[in-house]
Amino acid sequence: MSEEPANNSFGILRSLKKLIFEDSPEPSVPESKQTVVPSVMETKKGEGVTNNPPTNLTQNTSDLPPADVKQMKLKVLEILERINEPGLDFFEVWNAAAEMGSVNAGSIKAAFTSLKYVDKTLDKDKLVRTGQNYAAELQKVIDKETSQKQQQKENIEQNQVAERASLTAEIQRLEQNMEELREKLGSRQKELKDINSKYEPQLKDIDAKIAVGNTAVAEVITDIKNALNIIQTNIN
Repeated sequence: MSEEPANNSFGILRSLKKLIFEDSPEPSVPESKQTVVPSVMETKKGEGVTNNPPTNLTQNTSDLPPADVKQMKLKVLEILERINEPGLDFFEVWNAAAEMGSVNAGSIKAAFTSLKYVDKTLDKDKLVRTGQNYAAELQKVIDKETSQKQQQKENIEQNQVAERASLTAEIQRLEQNMEELREKLGSRQKELKDINSKYEPQLKDIDAKIAVGNTAVAEVITDIKNALNIIQTNIN
């Protein structure tokens, strides 16, 4: 990529993006290279990936939304651009082949033939070696991020298990409390139903004692009055 004519002619990533997005609008990519390799599985603010990429490696790729896969392939190509080595190699030949409309045997051979005149060191061995290196580097990136996402998934699963256990225990405690409350409620309802029979005998006993007391006092007072009448009548 140190050769300026190659950059101006083929525009790194421009053609590869066209192959991915076909006629859809092409997102802008900064021209300046960055040494920091971005995350494949994280999106920048405002980018159009609608769902998080799957961390389950066993997921059937046919189930993935095509738009998400295209957006993710764009991010992979951006990473590839950042790890692209100086000079002409597999990446430039691949991109130049895409510039011709599709990547096939004819376009790759034509791109290789054209770029070989720009860089005499470009040969089949270099294409194979650099292509394999790029694939290996991309695999390292995704392996690292998959491991990180897997760890994140495991942490979330652990939190899920812990919270489920906590909620289950709390529900059991509440159910036990509810059972105890139901038993206590039933007992109190029975006590309320039997409250008259509990206190009625005592109330009747008190009423009887009051009646007896009043009757006895009234009779004694009557006896006293009779005695007073006798005294007043018979004693001078």
